[in-house]
Amino acid sequence: MNYFSDKTVNPGRQPEIDISKAICIVLMILIHAYMASSGGYHGIITGLLGYGAGFLGAGTFMICMGIGMRYSQKQDASSNLYRGILLLTIGQVLNLLRAGIPGLIAYKATGNQNFIPYMLGVIDSDIITFAGLAFILMALLKMLKLGDGVIFLIGIILNFLMVPFYSIIGTPKDFWINKLINLFFLTDNALFPLCTHFVFVAFGYLVGGYYRRIIDKTILSKRVLFICIPIVVVYFALRFTVPFPFMPKYVPEDEPVLATDALAVCLDTLITFAAMYKLVTLQKIKVPTIVFHLSKHINAYYCISDIILYVWGILLIATRGSLLPASLVHFVIGIIVIAVCYLVIEINNKIIHFSPGKMNKAVQIIAFFVIWLASAALSFYAYHIYQLY
Repeated sequence: MNYFSDKTVNPGRQPEIDISKAICIVLMILIHAYMASSGGYHGIITGLLGYGAGFLGAGTFMICMGIGMRYSQKQDASSNLYRGILLLTIGQVLNLLRAGIPGLIAYKATGNQNFIPYMLGVIDSDIITFAGLAFILMALLKMLKLGDGVIFLIGIILNFLMVPFYSIIGTPKDFWINKLINLFFLTDNALFPLCTHFVFVAFGYLVGGYYRRIIDKTILSKRVLFICIPIVVVYFALRFTVPFPFMPKYVPEDEPVLATDALAVCLDTLITFAAMYKLVTLQKIKVPTIVFHLSKHINAYYCISDIILYVWGILLIATRGSLLPASLVHFVIGIIVIAVCYLVIEINNKIIHFSPGKMNKAVQIIAFFVIWLASAALSFYAYHIYQLY
């Protein structure tokens, strides 16, 4: 049976993808609320959130980003390159506002060396930084006129190569080399290195090409659930219980991203899309407006929430000398942060109308220069202070 048309028949917003993105960002914010307030995973609540994010977290976020590239009105290489540079700069603004500048203020006010890592956070590789690098890499691959399948294959190869890289080369000891390597390769300190995670974007881009041409989602979603659920269940059951050669121990809350783990997460995301579609259509559920709001403004929710939560953690250390013990209060804090993000986004949408991509080009260039210069100055200053200790 042919599930796909030769032309686009499935344009516009896709409720099942919007729901998946909304779940992703809510889980991320709740986990970050616990991390910022108490410094780690503690108890049943954070354990469940961690496991949830492991299966429906950054990987799904990146797959949706790849699908979004397919649904974008501007898909040419130059547009992707510009988008990548813009995202890299937004990532630096995020690093400055959530860690660098608050950490500097707290350090100057208290002299507490615990704030030095916050200042050094100005050169950390975050998921927004990864997104920028992914768009730039996609632009380069488009310039080479490579097909969707070849791009996905490149993503798989880059990801699989990280297994021997991590096992053999490991984490560089030099501070600056380590920070540079973290952008691209897997180390003990890397958060979202390009080579490890690009496979998710490439998979999303491949899926997006088919998604626009789906003739009957009802039949296809049933087939996806029938095929993918047994594969994913058996795989993760084995991964939980059987040591895999050359693979690190499986820890879901650390997120499965290497080799076959990454491919299993890709299938898991397809299951989520199919399940959400079934839920909405079979139960005839009207998707709440907040779901579309969370999905449409997912980057804004991420950036605003991270700024709030990082500053909250810095304030806790500055005023009481330590973070808080684990409790359900952190869950409530996460919900409050989501509400604050919603209000900030709505105020901007209805009153301020600020968009980094719509700034005057001259102003944009000056802003980019100032942001990167400030990031370099603060990182060198923070490293100098770090060396003194």
